[in-house]
Amino acid sequence: MGIKISACVIVKNEEKNMPRWLNCMKNIADEIIVVDTGSTDNTVALAKQAGAQLYYFKWINDFAAAKNYAIEQATGDWIIFLDADESFTKAAQKVFRKELERFNRDKSVGCLLCRMLDLNADDNNRVFNTSLLPRIFRRSPYIRYKGAIHEQVENTQGNKKMVFAEKLEFIHTGYSSSIIRSKTERNLPIMLKELEQATTEAERRRLYPYLMDAYNSLADYDKTIYYAEKCIECGYKMVGHEGNFYQTIIMAMYNSERPIVDLLAKNAEAEKEYPEEAFFAFTKAMILERQGDLIGAEHAVLHGLELRSIQEKKLRQGIGVSDNSRGLLPYAYERLGNIYSLKGDKQSAAENYLLALKQHKYQGDSMQGLCRVLAGTDDVELIGLLNSLYDREKDGQFICKQLRGLAGAGVLSYYGRDIQGYEQGYVYMANGRYDSGGVKLGERFRELVQLGKLAADNMEEYPADGYLNVLVSEEYRALFGQNTKEAASLRRLKEYRARVGLD
Repeated sequence: MGIKISACVIVKNEEKNMPRWLNCMKNIADEIIVVDTGSTDNTVALAKQAGAQLYYFKWINDFAAAKNYAIEQATGDWIIFLDADESFTKAAQKVFRKELERFNRDKSVGCLLCRMLDLNADDNNRVFNTSLLPRIFRRSPYIRYKGAIHEQVENTQGNKKMVFAEKLEFIHTGYSSSIIRSKTERNLPIMLKELEQATTEAERRRLYPYLMDAYNSLADYDKTIYYAEKCIECGYKMVGHEGNFYQTIIMAMYNSERPIVDLLAKNAEAEKEYPEEAFFAFTKAMILERQGDLIGAEHAVLHGLELRSIQEKKLRQGIGVSDNSRGLLPYAYERLGNIYSLKGDKQSAAENYLLALKQHKYQGDSMQGLCRVLAGTDDVELIGLLNSLYDREKDGQFICKQLRGLAGAGVLSYYGRDIQGYEQGYVYMANGRYDSGGVKLGERFRELVQLGKLAADNMEEYPADGYLNVLVSEEYRALFGQNTKEAASLRRLKEYRARVGLD
């Protein structure tokens, strides 16, 4: 008789994520356990419709407590515990049971590490990070979660090992840019309270990585760097994400535009600590490019790609090494495309722009760079090249938006066939239909003018922004001055005077 698999999740207002999670678990699990902690949307109804076993847990600001309650309801031999915004890849779902049965035969294995792919749903599902996390484990009274926030799996008996399940990758969309801030604002007070109540140094140290991530998502780079440095001082190493603390520090320094000399010094420190990690070669290239050292940037990217090829070979062999540089690959190839374009080596530039697009096809700068170096290419030939990467119906709007002014009328007409909205104006203009193009673009400009005026009305002070000045008329600015709160009051007074006949 085969193994029984239980899939567990705790939820609150997850109606957007539940269909994907439920469909995934129906493909691989024998029982589905959903523990609701206070949903007010359609989450509970979706769970019921899917035939899940539904339980309720009063929320007490303790993720571990809620998850452990879910585990206690499970009856399977193995437990899958993915969050609602996580699901196994299609490839993993196909081999899931076979792989789990293989691990089940080794009685010394108690928990499986799976590679998580962080996708930014707001950037066309770009993979921006990867890490190894425990998401599958045997059902045992000794395996439970610990920690009110950023809870971790803990085996109190300690007689089972944790191994890497290379074929069981899962995707995570919870750190997409549109939702990460609200999630952080929810979690940070819980972490700070837990930090305040901690009675031992070990309890405080456990929170440092999560505080680092929280402040990083809020763009508070000083505190991000502070807690990342604390993690390094503690000697922390994240399994499957080695070098993460240095990576976070360097990107925080880069995003806050710290001095180049400090950036290079910290990057060199990271390279010394992790000489086989391609990530730091790629960040060195970014720093050198900012400095204007294109030759140095080129050498750094090429070195990073050499290191990357060694990592990829180990990954193909199923070795559980870090895959931290994966998210930087599109930018690495784009850097080379830019450098070779400046050198006048159009063929090498085009090859690298294509490699960047194969890593992430919605990288607009790479597409524009490709079309610049291929200027003069026959429309039919360019369409054939783009069709190797894109779907005409699904991607037409993206292509036309990126290639306006760069591609010929034939290309824009081909991909603009099904476009609706103001982007259609670019297609009209590429075909010489300036009247129709002007109408479409005029509609969009009218919308922007209305939005610009609304924004100006609600600002504390009118900004010195040339772009907003284009949308807000000179008459508006002259009439209401620079302070828009005063402007609103004056406008209301003028409207009142006109209404009662004083003006």
